[in-house]
Amino acid sequence: MRTLPLPETVPSGLEVWMLNLDLAAPLAAGDLAVLSEDERARASRYRRHADRQRAVSGRAALRRLLGARLRREPSTLSFTANRHGKPALQDGGAAFNLAHSGNCVLIALADDNTLEAVGVDVERHDDSLDFAALAAYAFTAQERAALAQTPHAPTAAFFANWAAKEAVLKAVGVGIAEHLQALSIRHAADGRLDGAHAIRGWPRLRGQVLPLPGYAAAVAWAEPADGDSS
Repeated sequence: MRTLPLPETVPSGLEVWMLNLDLAAPLAAGDLAVLSEDERARASRYRRHADRQRAVSGRAALRRLLGARLRREPSTLSFTANRHGKPALQDGGAAFNLAHSGNCVLIALADDNTLEAVGVDVERHDDSLDFAALAAYAFTAQERAALAQTPHAPTAAFFANWAAKEAVLKAVGVGIAEHLQALSIRHAADGRLDGAHAIRGWPRLRGQVLPLPGYAAAVAWAEPADGDSS
């Protein structure tokens, strides 16, 4: 597991860790040992071994990172979740988010007195998808217009926007499907992301593209509202 280099546009104290998995390897006994009984049970319900590997290895890595930051034993950490399923530490102390795709796991981590919410997403490129149909469902008119301007790399452009959008919505902690059309992602040339919306009560949303060969990835965070979050 290693930290990804982040540009200065990312808030100080926000880290993104990457774990590369061997999806065919047996589940590590040490990983299973740090999980709660509920976490082990959830992982066991996956039918495919690769999915169990992602669930167990990712959650164990998250527990170890949080334990190191909070100076606590990873197995003693307790989690809660909001009504949309976004997890949080029961006793607070850190903001975090986890995502995985293919053999890659990403974990975003920050002190919760620095950033109240973070989100991260990673998506493995898949040329077999019907991009037009998915974009009509998931992307706003502004996002579809931007996608149409990059016909030379439809796979990379589609997944770049998808990962950015999921990361931002995960930072908010809302249901993804029902808010896809409420948020437009603006991409700057240097990889900065701006989540444009007009939803009262939502914070100002920012993000950063994370370059990973063969994947699209992004990290996002919520900034204090200043009276205009559109």
